[in-house]
Amino acid sequence: MGRTQPSFTTAVDAELEKLIRLSKRVGNPCFQNVILEASKRVRYFQNSMYDEVTDPQEVVLLAIISVLAEGLYNGRLRC
Repeated sequence: MGRTQPSFTTAVDAELEKLIRLSKRVGNPCFQNVILEASKRVRYFQNSMYDEVTDPQEVVLLAIISVLAEGLYNGRLRC
């Protein structure tokens, strides 16, 4: 509470950057692809959760889950 939208966006971006750095260190192409696709969707979830009490990690996690769920549903959960 008391957090402004720009600072929340900055916090979400920081969480994404951590995961992007981690995915590069791990070197797993599947993990990198999921994180990169999630980074494209994160604003959708951030905007959808605007009126909810949430934290940046939840927003990023939901974006990752959506990538995995879509891949599983479409049979594309392969590298």
